Amino acid sequence: MSQTEFELARLQAEIEQLREENEELKAEIDELRREADLDACHAAGLTAQIRALIAEGDACPNTAAHPLLVRRDYVNSMTGETIRKTGAFPIYREAFDAEARELGFIDVDSLRA
Repeated sequence: MSQTEFELARLQAEIEQLREENEELKAEIDELRREADLDACHAAGLTAQIRALIAEGDACPNTAAHPLLVRRDYVNSMTGETIRKTGAFPIYREAFDAEARELGFIDVDSLRA
């Protein structure tokens, strides 16, 4: 086998190895997309559930029984604008910030309202 043939065979083997790695990476990306899609489904379900709970609390004449549903003014961390949210909003912020920090985000205030 000549040097050129040897080099060609080596390059073909390398190309095949890269193709296999590429297929593995494509499968991994597909799995990550699936997980992200499922996370989006969970977020949609939780959002609907939260909206229903808020609506039920709003319909209750005894607002003192639902202190987390009382609307308050907060400052949007990204824009500095005043936003009106339920009293549960700090719980959202705390959970968001903790998760963002755990995932390696640094300036979490700039990532959420």
